[in-house]
Amino acid sequence: MHSLTGRARELLQACRVADGSHRILLNGSMDKDIETIEDLATFLHNMDVTYEVKVRSAKDELLRAFKSLLSSCDTQTSLQIEFQSQQYRAQEAIAALSNLIERLPSQLSTRSLPPVDKSALSKSDSSVVDNDTALMRLALIRAKLSELGNILKHTHSTQLIEGDKQVVQLNESLLKTLSSEFKNMAPNLPDKDLGLLYVEIDRQLDQLTHAILSPIGIHDIWKRTSLFYSGSSITRMATNRADIALASALGGLEKEARTRYQQALDKTHTTIDEAKWLIIGVNTAMAVVLLGLGLLFAAGLASPIESLKAFVLQLRGKELSQQVPVQLMARMDEVGELARSFNVLLADLKDARRRLLSESKAKIRTQYERLYAAIENIPQGLCLIDADNRLLMSNTKFMTLYDLTSGDVCEGTPLKQIMQTCIAKGAQEVRHDGEGDYAESYTAFSNKPLVLNFRNERTILVRTARTPEGGMVSVHEDITERRRQEQQIAHLAYHDTLTGLPNRRLFRDSIGSLLNDVTQKREVALLFMDLDLFKTVNDTLGHQVGDQLLVVVAERLQSCLRGSDRVARVGGDEFAILLTSESSTEAVIRLSRRIIDKIGQPFDINGHMIVVGISIGIAISPRDGHDPDRLMKCADLALYRAKGKGRNVYCFYEAEMGALVQARRTLEMELRKAMEAEDLELAYQPQVDISTGNIQGFEALIRWRHSERGFISPEEFIPIAEETGLITTIGRWVLMQACLESRHWPENLQVGVNVSPVQFRANTLIADIEAALAVSGLPPHRLELEITEGILMQDTEANLDTLAALRSMGVHIAMDDFGTGYSSLGYIRKFHFDRVKIDKSFIHDVLNSKDSQAVVQAVCGLCTTLGIESVAEGVESVQQLEFLRSEGCTQAQGYYIARPMPAEAAREMIASNMTVYK
Repeated sequence: MHSLTGRARELLQACRVADGSHRILLNGSMDKDIETIEDLATFLHNMDVTYEVKVRSAKDELLRAFKSLLSSCDTQTSLQIEFQSQQYRAQEAIAALSNLIERLPSQLSTRSLPPVDKSALSKSDSSVVDNDTALMRLALIRAKLSELGNILKHTHSTQLIEGDKQVVQLNESLLKTLSSEFKNMAPNLPDKDLGLLYVEIDRQLDQLTHAILSPIGIHDIWKRTSLFYSGSSITRMATNRADIALASALGGLEKEARTRYQQALDKTHTTIDEAKWLIIGVNTAMAVVLLGLGLLFAAGLASPIESLKAFVLQLRGKELSQQVPVQLMARMDEVGELARSFNVLLADLKDARRRLLSESKAKIRTQYERLYAAIENIPQGLCLIDADNRLLMSNTKFMTLYDLTSGDVCEGTPLKQIMQTCIAKGAQEVRHDGEGDYAESYTAFSNKPLVLNFRNERTILVRTARTPEGGMVSVHEDITERRRQEQQIAHLAYHDTLTGLPNRRLFRDSIGSLLNDVTQKREVALLFMDLDLFKTVNDTLGHQVGDQLLVVVAERLQSCLRGSDRVARVGGDEFAILLTSESSTEAVIRLSRRIIDKIGQPFDINGHMIVVGISIGIAISPRDGHDPDRLMKCADLALYRAKGKGRNVYCFYEAEMGALVQARRTLEMELRKAMEAEDLELAYQPQVDISTGNIQGFEALIRWRHSERGFISPEEFIPIAEETGLITTIGRWVLMQACLESRHWPENLQVGVNVSPVQFRANTLIADIEAALAVSGLPPHRLELEITEGILMQDTEANLDTLAALRSMGVHIAMDDFGTGYSSLGYIRKFHFDRVKIDKSFIHDVLNSKDSQAVVQAVCGLCTTLGIESVAEGVESVQQLEFLRSEGCTQAQGYYIARPMPAEAAREMIASNMTVYK
C-alpha cells in the first residue's frame, strides 16, 4: 500500500509536468500490489468476512482514485496544449500590434497639425493631441505591449495566481489606453491609409482579447487548471483514506488473531480441568459402583474392580498416555464395558490435548517469527538482557555496530563480558568530564543516553530501559552522519561558505565576549574593510571570478595578521578584523597600511589580471564604545568616510561622522521625493566655435532647486544617486527631456548629455537612447553622449562593444573631463571619440601655470592630428579664449560665453543671434 501511495505522488508530479509520462508510470505498475491486496481479501474470506469487506473496499477506493487521477492527468495535458496554442496566438497578436504601432510615428511625423493648448494634454478626455504627446503615448503603449509579451512568454499554464492577475489587468489597461488614444488622434488622422491601419490594429486587439479572455482563452485555462489541482488534492486524500482503511483492517485482524489465540489457550486449560474433574467423578462413580457390586457380587467381581480402581488411582497427577489394563477390557461383563468406555475417554482426552498443544505451538512460533523479523529489520541495534544480567537475544545490527561475531553474543552470555568485548573491539564512552568506563556506565543503569566512540569511525547512541521482569532492553543507534550534519550546520551558521571565515554573527559574538571579559584591560581595535571596484569586477568578469577574488583576498588578509587577531567576512565584499593583542593607534596604522599594500597588488584570477583597492574604517574600544553593536556601527561610519575620500584609504572614527551620514540619508530620501514630484529641471549651457563665435550646441545640465534649502549642487546629489542606483532613472529622464527640447533648435545644433558609469553598466543605456530618439524624432547625429574615464576604467570588450553600438546608431561620443585620469591617451587610442573636452581645472590655470599650458597645447595638438574636435570647459575670460584660439582649440564653453540657462532662455538666445561674440 505504501508503494501505491508513493506511486500516486509520482503520478501527481507527472501530471504537473503534463508531458504524458503519467501513462508510463501506470503501465502495469499497480498489478502486483492490487493482486497482493486481492490475495489478502481472499484469505480473510474464510476467517472474518468483516475484514474482507474492509480490505476489498479499500482496494476499490484506491482503484477509483487512480482512475480519477489518470483522467485528471489527461485533462491537464489537454489544458497544457490549449494554453500553448492560445499563448502563441496572443504573442502573434502582440507582435503584430507592436509592428503596427511602430508605423504610426512615421505617419504622424509627416503631418502638420494645428497648434493645441498644452494644458489640455493633462485632461483624460482631451480630443486633440500634438505630435509629441501622441508619440510619447504610443511609446508607452509599446512598452505595455512588450511587458504583456514578456509575461506571456515566461508564464506556464500552472501559474494560477500572479500570471492570471498580471495578464488580465495589463490586457484590460491596454484595451482602455489604445481605445482612448485612437479616439483622441482620430480627428487629426483622416487619411485612408491610417484608417486601414487602425482597422488592422482593432482586429489584432480582438485577437489578443480572444486569446486571453475568451471562454477558451488563457484566463479560462488557468481556472480549469485550478479545478484540476483541487481534483488532484481530493484524489490524493482518497489514496490516503484507502491506506488508512487497509492499515486499520490489518490492525483489527491482528487484534482478532490475538484474541482468538487467547481464547484457544483458555479453552484448552478449561478442557483439561474438566477432564480431571471428569476422571475424579468417574473414579467416584466407579468406587460407588464397585462398592455396590462388591456387596452383591463380592466373590466374582471384587478383584476386577479393585484392579480398575488401582488403574484410575494411578492416573491422578500423571500423563494421559497410560492405557486401561488389557485384562479388564477383555472382560465381557459390565466391568469390561466400563473399562473400554474409560479407555476411549482417555484416547479422546489425549487427542484433544495433543491438538491444542500443536495449535498453540504453531501460533507461538508465528508470533516469534514476526517478532524476530521486526527486530532484525529495525535500523538500530537491539539487545535484551534478563534479570540476571545475561543476554536473551540481540539482532544482527547490534553485532555489525561493534564488529561482533555470533560467538560473542550467544544466549546466556553475561552482560559484563559483552561490554568488555565491545571495549576490546574499540568502543569508548564519550564524556565531557574525563574518560569513563563504558562497561561500568552501561551496567549502572541510568535514564540518560550514553554516547560511544567506536574506533573514531562512528558515534553510537545507547538508550536503555528496564523491563517489568527486572531485565533491560537497550537500543544502539549509529548517529555518525547525524553528528556530522549537526556539526556542518553549526559551522554554516557561524562561518562564511565561500571563504571559510567567521561570519558577522560569530564575529559579533567574539567582540562581545572580548569586551565583556573583566580581565581584558587593553584597547581593542575593530577594522571594517570594503573592496574598491569589486562591483566592476562582478559586472565585467562575472560573479564566479568575483567569488574567486574574494577567496584570495581572504587569504591575503589572514597573512597580514598575528595569531591572536581575528578576521571575518561580514558582507558581500566587506571584511572585518579584530585586534586583541596590540591595539595602539600606531599598530593599527601599520596594519592598515600593510593591508592596503597587500590588497593593492594585482590578482591573477583565471588569466585575468585584476587590480582592486580597499577602504578601511577603524573604531577603538573603549574610546569609541564598549558595546559590540556600538563599536561595529562606529567602524562602519568610519568606513563610509574612507569610501568618500577615495580608494586605498583608512579612516578613524570621529564623533561628527554620524551626523554626516544622517544628513546624507535625509538628502537621499528628499531626492526620491523630488523625482516623484518632478522637481528636477534641466539647464542648457552653449558651446561655441572659437573662431566664429557661432553656437554649435548646448550641454544639458541637471539642476535641483529644493523647496527649503534652495539650489543643491549636482556634485552633492549626483554621487548619492549613483550610489543608490537612482542615476539610472534620472539619466533616462534627462535623455528624454534633452531630446524633446532639442527638436525646437536648428538642424545644425547638437545637445550633449552626460552619462554616468553606473548608468553605462546597467545594460539599459542603448534601449533608453533608442526610446528617447524614437519618441522625440531627433536624428541620432544631433545627440552627443559625454562619458568619463570611469566607464572605461576596466578595459573590457563589453564596454567597447557598447560604444561601437552607439556609434553605429549615429550617436556622437565625447570624452569628458579629459586629462584628469592617468590613462586618457590610452582611451583615445582604443576608441575614436568625436570630441574631447578639456577639463576646466587646466583652463583655470592656463594663463599662470606652465604645466596647464603644456597639457592644453598637447591635447589640442593631438586632437588636430587625429581629426577630433576639442572643447575647452570653464572659459571665464577673453584672455583664456585668445590662448585657446592660438593653440587650435575648436570650441569653448564657460561663464565668459554664457551661464547655464533654462530651456526658454536657450530658445531666445538661438532665435535672437546665433553668434555669441565676434
